[in-house]
Amino acid sequence: MREIHVSSGKHDFPFSKGLVVESLLNADIARESAMVIARRVEQQLVDQKLKMIDPQTLKEIILLETEAVLGIAAAQKLERQTTAFEDVIVRDGERSIPFSKGLLSRSLELAGIPIKDAFGFAKDLEKQLRVQGISEISRASLENITLEELERVYGEERKEAYLERYQRATQVMVLEDDDGVSFPFSKGILAQSLMATGLNPALAHQIAREIELDLLEQNELVISRDKLRLIVIAALTAEAGEEVARRYRLLRSIRRPEKPILILIGGVTGTGKSVLAAEIGYRLGITRVESSDSIRQVMRAMVSKELLPALHSSTFDAWTATLEPIEEAQFKRGGGRQHVKPTREQLLDGFRDQVKQVSVGVRAIIERASKEHTSMIIEGAHIVPGYLPVDLFENAIVVPMVVAIHSADTHRQRFYSRDAETNKHRPMQRYLEHFEDIRNLQEYVERLARAVGVPVIDGESLDAAVEGAIEVVAQRVMSLQKRKKLEE
Repeated sequence: MREIHVSSGKHDFPFSKGLVVESLLNADIARESAMVIARRVEQQLVDQKLKMIDPQTLKEIILLETEAVLGIAAAQKLERQTTAFEDVIVRDGERSIPFSKGLLSRSLELAGIPIKDAFGFAKDLEKQLRVQGISEISRASLENITLEELERVYGEERKEAYLERYQRATQVMVLEDDDGVSFPFSKGILAQSLMATGLNPALAHQIAREIELDLLEQNELVISRDKLRLIVIAALTAEAGEEVARRYRLLRSIRRPEKPILILIGGVTGTGKSVLAAEIGYRLGITRVESSDSIRQVMRAMVSKELLPALHSSTFDAWTATLEPIEEAQFKRGGGRQHVKPTREQLLDGFRDQVKQVSVGVRAIIERASKEHTSMIIEGAHIVPGYLPVDLFENAIVVPMVVAIHSADTHRQRFYSRDAETNKHRPMQRYLEHFEDIRNLQEYVERLARAVGVPVIDGESLDAAVEGAIEVVAQRVMSLQKRKKLEE
């Protein structure tokens, strides 16, 4: 049978008849009947030739098959419950993560409950939540339910031990391998580094929390960075697969590179460069992010419009600064830039002129970051392949890329969204009036990128764009590492 995946949008996993059976058993349906229904559900998915299905649609199919086999009363009882393939979300302030039996059982182990008993307790508690139809619960409420059940099953002593589990445990310290300096283990920092691999935030925080609990349980209160990294890689391999673990190993070398990493993100207005740059910076721990618009603004303050008129225009109307005096007079008589469209060559001439001017400032920023061994990201419409000699920056790892949105409708919608998000400080009408010019500039930039081998990132989905961009950075670093080994 072709593998079918259940996807909630945040994560996906292979469809399993076992999860269907587990859900039906929780609704007090006999195992034999549950197996019959599970097979009927699987056959439905096969007949529909589905590759992906969301949990709610899957639940609806199960309800229909349950009603067909056992009647409406059984289906209604199941409907009121949270099935085994639906997440039970635990809210902790602004953060939300799926309920984890493993996480709860490790907490119970810290309270002195044997591993087997702790897992059985966690499994029973999860069943209780699902039978009650709970799909979302605060961390405080979950803690209270856990304490009540602990007292009922094990008595007051185990309940008190559970409450004191963190007071009894001490902070785990991570030891630097070279100079003996140590620092506190941080779940947040570890989760951030795991998300850089493309792991979804919920799973990243869960793995980080489980690693901390394992260290506390084993009373390993001082651990070297190298040993911690091996533990993380093993956990990633088990939870997310070898490919994610491989990317983590590579990204660890990016975080502490021999040379600074300078990521250059080009693309026309409205493609999501600034959001992408911020997300990449967060995941890779790069705190300096600059825009070519900011560099242009500084240059405008230093150079008058009369001296460099193209610098004082937008990228899509810089062409007006290249007009001859007679053409400029005709242009003004024709109603200005709102009513006169440039030829393709005029549009590109003006754009190229402005890019050359701003590239002077961009190059200076790159040279300074390289000299100071500071990793940074520069994004903007003036980061155009071929205009910055990236191979000349020997003291840095320069990673250029271009973001593009190939769907004109999606690209146009970005200006509506940005208009609302910025409270109309970047009014969409101006961009929409020049939308055709902006699309022509994108085609030009994309063509240059492909001509010189600069990767083009699809900007329609932020998550996919971030993963694609990080993969570009990883591949660039890996290729340089391989080249260094060959030279040695």
